[in-house]
Amino acid sequence: MAKEHDPYLRHLFDGTDLNVYDHNVMNLSAGAPGPDLLQLCVNLFQEATRHCLEKEKEKAYLFQYGIAPGMWEFREELAKFLSKQYGEPVLRELLVQTCGATHGLQLAMIEFLWPDSIIFVEDATYMLALQAFQKYPHMKIVTVPITDSGLDAEALEKIVSEEYTKRQWNLTEERPFWAMLYTIPVFHNPTGTTMKESTCQKVVNIARKFNILVFCEDVYNLIHFTEGPPPKRLFAYDFETPGYKGGHVISNGTFSKILSPGVRVGWMELPPRLAVNIRKSGILVSGGATNHYVSGVITSLLELGLQEKHLTYAREKFKNRMNILCDILETRLPKSCVFLRPMGGYFVWIKLPEFINSKQFTDWSTKKHKITMVVGSRFSLENKYNNYLRVGIAFHDKEIIRQAAEVLCIAIREFIEMITTKKNLT
Repeated sequence: MAKEHDPYLRHLFDGTDLNVYDHNVMNLSAGAPGPDLLQLCVNLFQEATRHCLEKEKEKAYLFQYGIAPGMWEFREELAKFLSKQYGEPVLRELLVQTCGATHGLQLAMIEFLWPDSIIFVEDATYMLALQAFQKYPHMKIVTVPITDSGLDAEALEKIVSEEYTKRQWNLTEERPFWAMLYTIPVFHNPTGTTMKESTCQKVVNIARKFNILVFCEDVYNLIHFTEGPPPKRLFAYDFETPGYKGGHVISNGTFSKILSPGVRVGWMELPPRLAVNIRKSGILVSGGATNHYVSGVITSLLELGLQEKHLTYAREKFKNRMNILCDILETRLPKSCVFLRPMGGYFVWIKLPEFINSKQFTDWSTKKHKITMVVGSRFSLENKYNNYLRVGIAFHDKEIIRQAAEVLCIAIREFIEMITTKKNLT
């Protein structure tokens, strides 16, 4: 292999024009914790590793293949942690360990869907999930519109009904679904919205009526900026009531957003019938628990209360950054621009005037004002949202966020003036 195909890179963002570690550009693209929070993980993991390894001296089970759903102690501590954070019970036996949210999504698709299943996605949705879905050539991707309060449930039922009646579906107990809805119900990426309770119940009813899997990307739920527990996850609406058929909703979580992306540990919370089925996965049975050793260290983080303490600290940091950004946007953005202040999560979704192309704007702003972010069209299968921007608050500290917000407002105002007066973009 030629050296140019394997350059020396230090992290996922390295080697690109949009490197968030590049101090020459204020890059608001990243959906990841930044250096100030990740540096705290060094001491956390030193303490947790010592605690973890002290328990392994006699049998050293942690260095053996782990059981398929993940170490019992890990899932027990995780269940306690999530129950406290959510303010409602989470059961150990319904949790399965993963290598993070992306792995959870891949595992669910492999185990529960057919090669020619249909995937329903919100328009807009997480851009890299769209890329992943497009790698499955026989799966049809169908978009569903969203509103200012999340998924449009009425549109979803109509679209699902139309697709369901187009052909006969031969399903099995192991693969009981003909389609999957991929959704981000709480603190949506990129819009920051949260699905209303009434919509949550409608989505569950639709899933039961048409027998589809609902896969919830619940990675931002614990990053909420209000007192008390976060909004209920969609999984909590899929309980045993008349019409219950064993469960249709999966909650997909990760430590990447609340601790460190580098640990590559996450979880799926599944209804009973799916939790049983996934334990038989050839991938999990062959390899055992994913990232088994690191899950042992995270078990100690949870036992010692270090994860909870870190999350409380990080949540306050994210809240301050979000407030700084939104306060500046509210007072300095042109009146022709619109955004909603999120109550949690990583992102703000800004709508520019219809005549503004966000790709042209970011190309210009990167050169002229040394600031950039992700353009809206990347979140749409149908290349919509060409006048939208997604702005992230997680990576940079509050002073950089403050400076970037001020520069962004100046740049948008200047760009709009240039377009309306037909000046050259120089």
